[in-house]
Amino acid sequence: MKSVSPFFLASALIALWPLQGHTATLELPQRPGTFWLQLDTLPMPGASAAAQTGAMHFASLAELTEHALLARPESRAAWLGIQVEAASLDAAAAANWPTLTGQLYISHYRELSSIGIAAPTLNRYGPTLSLDYVLYDFGARAASIDAQRYQLIASLLTNNRILQDTIAEVEAAYYAWLAAQAQVRAALQQETALGTSLSAVDVRLQGGLAARADQLRARAALAEAQLARQTAERDQVKAEAMLKQAAGIGQMQTLKLDWEAVPPAAAEAGALLADLLAEAERQRPDLRALQAASASARAEAERARAARWPSLALAGETERNLYFNDERKPSTTYSVGLNLSIPLFDGGRLAALAREAEREFERLQAEADSQRSQVALAVTEAYIDVRHAQLQREGVTIQLESASESAEAAEARYTAGVGSLLELLTAQADQARARQVQAQADSDWLAAFSRLNHALGRLPAATPNSAP
Repeated sequence: MKSVSPFFLASALIALWPLQGHTATLELPQRPGTFWLQLDTLPMPGASAAAQTGAMHFASLAELTEHALLARPESRAAWLGIQVEAASLDAAAAANWPTLTGQLYISHYRELSSIGIAAPTLNRYGPTLSLDYVLYDFGARAASIDAQRYQLIASLLTNNRILQDTIAEVEAAYYAWLAAQAQVRAALQQETALGTSLSAVDVRLQGGLAARADQLRARAALAEAQLARQTAERDQVKAEAMLKQAAGIGQMQTLKLDWEAVPPAAAEAGALLADLLAEAERQRPDLRALQAASASARAEAERARAARWPSLALAGETERNLYFNDERKPSTTYSVGLNLSIPLFDGGRLAALAREAEREFERLQAEADSQRSQVALAVTEAYIDVRHAQLQREGVTIQLESASESAEAAEARYTAGVGSLLELLTAQADQARARQVQAQADSDWLAAFSRLNHALGRLPAATPNSAP
């Protein structure tokens, strides 16, 4: 039997040649230390979030976090990864169904007889239908489906952890912005107080009740407060930029947060560390994802072992022969049977694949044990931070009340002419530091709760209403 004429084949290749395309010529650097500048060969990127403008309004931290979950490219990449694994699972499950293949052939056929007489040339065409259905394979297909299903579960859990990471980043950036904003307010209050003190010194100097040195000292203190306020304003702008980045908002956009932050209630004394560790063991998505990946590797090892055994398949084919010559009648052929495939020798490839899958299963189990230890450490540290932040806030409150009362008393004494300027400036500096420490303590308190929730792997629906 002969195939299509070589002339026809060559003509087809020539016709398809223009569709292959040609690689664009790239100019390589001629010597070391030369930059490659053919950047126009790259496809033009789409509009980035950084180039967007306009105002973004949010009424709560939950709303801001939701925007981050939708806008961050990490969320989109994780979602696409889930779609990839779901498609792979569908492809693996399709192996349980028979394969039906249709073809259409055209052939130029001539056969020589055994006595040397040439048979007539036949030009024929027709459709062909083939069936292949694996009946039994010692569980290889089922193991492959299980492996892919666990891979999908691991991808879903990984997506959960990526979303939790995004939430934690937004909360951390928001609390840092709150701390920077409070530092600006404290610096402004200190600057205002020192401005009032300088005015009082000027009045006393005009009345001959203060020395020139007092005026210079008050001016220096005010200048120092102004520099501190400018530094705090810079830190606030940088904190806002970090918050925009965490929330998936362009740096050229205006961020408006229309809610008031309220510190959470004190932690319950009955919240035992052992209970928190058990909670993290149950619901940390990254830990559960490693367990799912380990189960996938175990199923893959079962599939590799099953591949070393025979497989039984049902095979069938039917063909309809039509001739270009009118004197010949069409004919139909068919065949059906069972195919038993027995792997006899492959150089140890299947055995090596089975051994590889078993070692991968053991490696993922060891990695899960290591991750479990890291999770316990993260929960313990976050728990300690929450306790410490709670104690810090209680002590800072007393410190601020004492510093404020001392500053008021020093101001009254200086105004009455019985106190020194140094005493007043020292009291005001103590009050400013107390305000800054209180602002940082409130931010640390909020951030500590956020880190604890993140270490526990709590989903937003299971997170206590401790954040604004």
